[in-house]
Amino acid sequence: MDERDVTLAWQRLFREKPITPEALAKADELLDGLSGESPLHLRFATELNELKKLHQPRPAAAPKRRTSK
Repeated sequence: MDERDVTLAWQRLFREKPITPEALAKADELLDGLSGESPLHLRFATELNELKKLHQPRPAAAPKRRTSK
């Protein structure tokens, strides 16, 4: 796959679709196909890290303590 193909596949993964764990895994695979020195690799790796941060499960909030008066 060349950079153009990777860019098109990347856009198809995230355009108008919910971001799923499967889409994130596929994005990782696309990154593996690019040279680590490629500016496109750096751009997509940064974008993927941000997407992963936004879509990671949030820990449940601790229950609030009642204060006694």
